[in-house]
Amino acid sequence: MKSLERRIDKLKAAKSFLTFAYLILIVFIVVIFNYFVKTTLEDSSIVFTKYFDNLILNKQFLVAKLDSDFFDPVLNRSFKGILNEGPNKYIKGIYYAFDTLKYVERCENGYCLYEIPIYLFNLNIDSIKYYDVIVSDKVVFSSENLKIGSNYEKGFFEESTISEFGFTFVVGYKTKFVLMFNLYIVLIFTIAYFLSYFLFYNEEKKIKRMDNVLKNLNKELIKVYEDFEKNKELKEFNISKTHIESVNVLQENINKLFVEFKRIFGEYERTAQMLESTMAELEETNAELVEKNLQIISALAEAVELKDSVTGNHSRNVMELSLYLAKKFNIKEPAEIEAIKYGAILHDIGKIGIPEHILNKPGKLNDEEFEIMKKHTIYGEKIIKAIPGWSLVADIIRHHHENWDGSGYPDGLKDGEISLRAQIVSIVDVFVALTEDRPYRKGLTIEKTLSIMKEMVGIKFSEKLFEKFLEVLREKGYLS
Repeated sequence: MKSLERRIDKLKAAKSFLTFAYLILIVFIVVIFNYFVKTTLEDSSIVFTKYFDNLILNKQFLVAKLDSDFFDPVLNRSFKGILNEGPNKYIKGIYYAFDTLKYVERCENGYCLYEIPIYLFNLNIDSIKYYDVIVSDKVVFSSENLKIGSNYEKGFFEESTISEFGFTFVVGYKTKFVLMFNLYIVLIFTIAYFLSYFLFYNEEKKIKRMDNVLKNLNKELIKVYEDFEKNKELKEFNISKTHIESVNVLQENINKLFVEFKRIFGEYERTAQMLESTMAELEETNAELVEKNLQIISALAEAVELKDSVTGNHSRNVMELSLYLAKKFNIKEPAEIEAIKYGAILHDIGKIGIPEHILNKPGKLNDEEFEIMKKHTIYGEKIIKAIPGWSLVADIIRHHHENWDGSGYPDGLKDGEISLRAQIVSIVDVFVALTEDRPYRKGLTIEKTLSIMKEMVGIKFSEKLFEKFLEVLREKGYLS
């Protein structure tokens, strides 16, 4: 009885401690959450600002040079009274058909106008965050359209950073999100508290009825376990009838488990030996399959390299960037990743069937030669289809020269008819081909290459694909 009383006292003390701990934990979690919110906002604001500053510093969006009276000789229009030196409130596009952020700085004999398209900031109106751009205490642009043109009023859950060019970039969490999140925290912990309190209450009642019965049952189980530990044999479980029916049923079920476990344990060693033998055979078979796949791939890649001296390094470069771009599209399925990897390596395997005088011609191919060259996609598909399970790889090889507007070859596919895996390899193939040295020209600079590729948007590939590819180039260090 003394043991039971001590456990009941401990249970009461635990309930009091639970109440105190609940209050402390709620306060702590709310404080930590709000501190984390402020910290992440500060980082987001800095990144937002630096991203904008880099767009101007790189001078990619220098669209016009105005004279000292803000006259644009290209558009034959004066912007005096509309544009000012420094950051501007005027957001309607001048050289673009959509809203832009404008910055004007002095340059030789007048002013230089920069226009940064708003879509580059990818402001998501459904996000839990909001993004504002402030000039002279006015909201010139915002992910919340109703705020544009209003006076800026600082919120509690937001952080701002002033760019080198005078704009103030604000990132904040929407009030609804912050309030709902705090409410959810309080609600979840309150439910957990009452559930725990209820469990303590029921436990107090159960202890009084079950304490002695469980002690006896525990002794019997310990005895059986000690015998098993010592002799590695299971003896019969002794059932002791009690006045509690649920305990009697429990003992009968435990006894059934013991009987079944004895049978299973008797077969354990034989099953373990069979499993070990089977696993060894599976591992050996799998190793052989992997080795054969590697041999096939290596042989195919080597055949292309022997035919075309450019393709070897080209294909490896295409593979690396293609896999990185696939991650940007959140492609995780192993079959898709494998297809992109091997499709990138072997996308030009069909060149085996192209005559060498065409394949390695230093100058531009004539129409007849180009028609022959185009067949390398069909030849490559035919080769790869012979390998079981490589239909996705064959798709990439056949369609990596298809164009978004349907002007490509060999099937004239367009838009969504072209698989994403083939589009990924296609855009990377274009980039690598333009930047590599070829027998008839030197490789182009990154800037020149991207300028050419930008003109291909909507023709060779989609705008979304191009934007994702630019993100890859920035992360891989090709762009600052």
